[in-house]
Amino acid sequence: MRKLHILFATLGIVGCVTGCGTTRTVVINASDDVVRLGRGVRGEVYVWRDGQWVRAGRATLPEGWYAGPGPRTMP
Repeated sequence: MRKLHILFATLGIVGCVTGCGTTRTVVINASDDVVRLGRGVRGEVYVWRDGQWVRAGRATLPEGWYAGPGPRTMP
């Protein structure tokens, strides 16, 4: 009987550890959603020049900035 209790306790702990993780997936609608950046966001950035988007290089973006899809058409 004691072995059975130990088995169920072990299975409960293993199940809780593997099923109750803190990993979370967030789905963002890229065509409509606006997000606020956290710290350490780094990536490629582009600028609008002469009627087209031109790659400006890599940059670390400040925490608190907003990012979104931008206007549907550019001037």
